[in-house]
Amino acid sequence: MPKKLTPKNNSEHFIELANKRVPKALKALELVGNLGNKSNYSYSKSQSDQIKKALRDKVNDVCRKFDNSNKNKNYFELKE
Repeated sequence: MPKKLTPKNNSEHFIELANKRVPKALKALELVGNLGNKSNYSYSKSQSDQIKKALRDKVNDVCRKFDNSNKNKNYFELKE
């Protein structure tokens, strides 16, 4: 059975993973950005719009996970 992480270990684990994953994500985004070079590639406005929407949607999803990390996703309250 895996050992449960203590809060300190949890934080250290978070930092370790973030230091590995964020640079990889930034590099991947840089490589996608290279596709925007019109002298090397040809693409339609529709294609570029699809890429931008997919990237924007995913970044927004990731940001929401950090913003709502303590909120219950199944919670609903009707406002007046």
